[in-house]
Amino acid sequence: MEVSGFICSARVYRYNGWVFEFGYCGPWPLKKDGELRKRVGRKFLKDIDRFLKSSDEDKRRYRVGGGCIPI
Repeated sequence: MEVSGFICSARVYRYNGWVFEFGYCGPWPLKKDGELRKRVGRKFLKDIDRFLKSSDEDKRRYRVGGGCIPI
């Protein structure tokens, strides 16, 4: 199979009771239906603070989707 390109989206993580995407604009919480919430609140940022400070290797453990796939 020859790869002709990639389709990329923000990576999605599940951590500390939150499901959120982490893209170019940083972390953003998602609703239960997968849509973006209207805002990022202080509670969300406080709850994922340890995630943000962890290494990339640790963050991979919480990844549930997103990223790049070859087409």
